Amino acid sequence: MDIKVIADYISLIGTCCGLFSRVPQVYQTYKTRSAKDLSSKTMAINIFANSCFLFYMIVNENYFIIINCISVITLEGSLVIMKKKFGEMKKTSSQTSLVDMVPSDSDF
Repeated sequence: MDIKVIADYISLIGTCCGLFSRVPQVYQTYKTRSAKDLSSKTMAINIFANSCFLFYMIVNENYFIIINCISVITLEGSLVIMKKKFGEMKKTSSQTSLVDMVPSDSDF
């Protein structure tokens, strides 16, 4: 078996791992409707880095990595949208902020 074929299979495995590594965060954010703890800077860096990598992979015609880059950009983009939409911590049904319910250090 040629080394390039082996590299393609390893690239496919990495692509699947890269894609599925972000799905739980997107699902959790959507389910809880809370994105306060997500770092906007980290998401922006991930989108920028994968956009640069996407350009490089398009030029070099590495389709497995192209798919991964597009999926990561899409998932990170959806997190950015959810952060804007759900940014504040979800309140309870009594409309009391969950953060206000946590005792401060001075209360102990």
